[in-house]
Amino acid sequence: MINFYNTCWYFLAQTQVQTSETTADGGVAGEELANKTPSLFDSWMFPALMAVMLVYFIMMARPKNKAQAKTSDLLANLKKNDKVVTAGGILGTVVNHRSDAEYVTLRVDEASNSKMQILAKSIVRVVSDEDAADS
Repeated sequence: MINFYNTCWYFLAQTQVQTSETTADGGVAGEELANKTPSLFDSWMFPALMAVMLVYFIMMARPKNKAQAKTSDLLANLKKNDKVVTAGGILGTVVNHRSDAEYVTLRVDEASNSKMQILAKSIVRVVSDEDAADS
């Protein structure tokens, strides 16, 4: 990465030298421009940097927003007797859930009717009847 950075600055400095030699009679000496370090606010660098930052932001923010929307949709459609999988890998059946509640009550064992309360955010997915039959 450092080599790429140095190569870019070298290229920009060379471009600056070439343009200063062709416009040396414009009032500023060619040597003076050759020794000048390219700045961030030169003609095209700043807009290009802003475009790269915008693309990076879009590529990072969009998948996160999609995942949040999917999770909130899953929790909004959660109802009693849904079979769910938690982030810790616990399989259970929803016994009690309110849409505004932070916790969900799951039945984890049918034989002993064992129940546990978990955070609603820790539910990863709802297992359909077809998935349960396959496993």
